[in-house]
Amino acid sequence: MPRPLRITEPGYYHVINRGVERRIVFQDEEDYDIFIKIIKDITKEYKIKLHAYCLMNNHYHLLMQTTKTNISDALRYLNSTYSFLFNKKYHRSGHLWQGRFFSNYLYDDEHFWIIAKYIERNPIKANIVKDVKHYKYQSLFQYLYNYKHFDMLQDSKILQMSKDDYLGFINSEMSEEYLQKVYTEPKKIVRDDDIVILTKRLEDFFENDRDINRIKNIKKAYDYGYSKSDIANFLNMSRSTISRYL
Repeated sequence: MPRPLRITEPGYYHVINRGVERRIVFQDEEDYDIFIKIIKDITKEYKIKLHAYCLMNNHYHLLMQTTKTNISDALRYLNSTYSFLFNKKYHRSGHLWQGRFFSNYLYDDEHFWIIAKYIERNPIKANIVKDVKHYKYQSLFQYLYNYKHFDMLQDSKILQMSKDDYLGFINSEMSEEYLQKVYTEPKKIVRDDDIVILTKRLEDFFENDRDINRIKNIKKAYDYGYSKSDIANFLNMSRSTISRYL
């Protein structure tokens, strides 16, 4: 089967990759430092901004912003370079990562802050630390203590918050339902063998009132790219009714 098409549009991305069979990919502090050094290299080479990150022992999370359609090239370099150095150091061979990295295109500022919070809370979720500010291998720690890799966050949006405000934001709970919103928006469709991002939310077609100009707005949403099922589920109507309107 052909690989699924990947979004490469400039913008914000949540990037994840795991060790093959969930094996450890960062065994000591030097490994973390090597990986971060490569991240610094790709931010310069590929004109990418790093806004937040968390390195766990068997996977990583990055919140990145691209200015070109080069996220695949940048992440390929990151993963392959680190894999080569890791294998050389530990006298191993074979795949280090479980496969191609996962990337999710982020819709807007709302999505940005949801993912920043999710990334920073990973050590708490994994029960590695009880207090998130004690986990060394993430952007929160770098920000709070101006630690040795703080320079890589010089363009990060998290610096728009004060340290206390950002820590309070990360410490507040977040629901899984809130996170799932990121993975259902924006809607992505395939048109003429290319991925098209529906950057206008479905709700925006009915923002004034779901009953005002309903049929007209249903047609606009459908022409834009939303399916009959998408519209029916949003309006709590049957698909056959939507078909009749169209």
